[in-house]
Amino acid sequence: MSYVLGIDIGVGTVRAAVCRRAAGREGWGPAQPLALGARSPQVAAALRMTADGTVVPAEVGQFPADAVRGYLNRVGDPLPMFFAGGYFPAHGLTAAMARWVVDRAWELMGEAPLRVALAHPSSWGDGRLGLLRAGLDEADLPGAVLVTRARAIVECHQAAGRAPTGGGLLGVYRLGGSTAEVALVAPQQPGRIELLASAELTDAGGFEVDGLSPADARAVLRPTVDLTAALVRSRGYGPEDLTAVLLAGAGGAAGDHVSELLGVVFPAPVVRDPQPHTTVAAGAALAGRPAVRPTAPALVGPTDAFAVLPATAPPEIARNRGAAGECPPRPPVNRVPVRAEN
Repeated sequence: MSYVLGIDIGVGTVRAAVCRRAAGREGWGPAQPLALGARSPQVAAALRMTADGTVVPAEVGQFPADAVRGYLNRVGDPLPMFFAGGYFPAHGLTAAMARWVVDRAWELMGEAPLRVALAHPSSWGDGRLGLLRAGLDEADLPGAVLVTRARAIVECHQAAGRAPTGGGLLGVYRLGGSTAEVALVAPQQPGRIELLASAELTDAGGFEVDGLSPADARAVLRPTVDLTAALVRSRGYGPEDLTAVLLAGAGGAAGDHVSELLGVVFPAPVVRDPQPHTTVAAGAALAGRPAVRPTAPALVGPTDAFAVLPATAPPEIARNRGAAGECPPRPPVNRVPVRAEN
């Protein structure tokens, strides 16, 4: 069955979700998490190279000394990263991770995805997006749709009926393992939003509150809530102007602390996903759904060429419009080209 693959590459883990074409009618079903790891629904964002030169991710909780991680936050850094005896650009390593996820999805689903949608930090500009596209081209993924995390979060909550599809202002808050990202968006219509502002803190996240008392955890997380309020004020609005605040990322006690702190500042509902860890991946898959029925035949075998459909899904802003194109023949499974810096 045809499907769209959504990918969320974080600092600590990588998650994916698929959105299948609904059987018997023209439409799409709900987004569902895809179990990437052998013993966990996600894999670690750390990349390692096997003895035969294959680039693969580490299992969650396992970080070999020769693995490389933190590459997503280094996209745009002119200094390459040391990996497997060489130096590689961060955007190439990010694309290598995306390529592995695509191959893993192909293995699990039995066919290639009709489209790949990759979520990225909402604050990225054209420079970083251009580098990421270059890396995806080298990894034989030139038609991948790039989706801001803010849009992915909004898409996921809208699809579940937890957020309005048009009008009003929405606060978006994602708590990662070591970062917190916030955004202010204005939904225009289903599948389209206006990103008004975004910001990120790199010294506060879910890892920092593990094992802390509730009071200490809230003290660590309070600056992220202050940043959210400051972001809203920076655009001339007040806390009372928001229709809802949408959450993603950490769940459990950290999610409870975030909800409590946001609820004190914002009178609007603070909305949580029952599966907050997969919100971004699921939203990316939803954002990547083709708007029309594809005319190309489905791909069913590993010997077929990897192909994507024209990117007809409306972007949230023009600079995030996905490129369309036919990919070259697919490389052997798990073989990911990563180009070293000269």
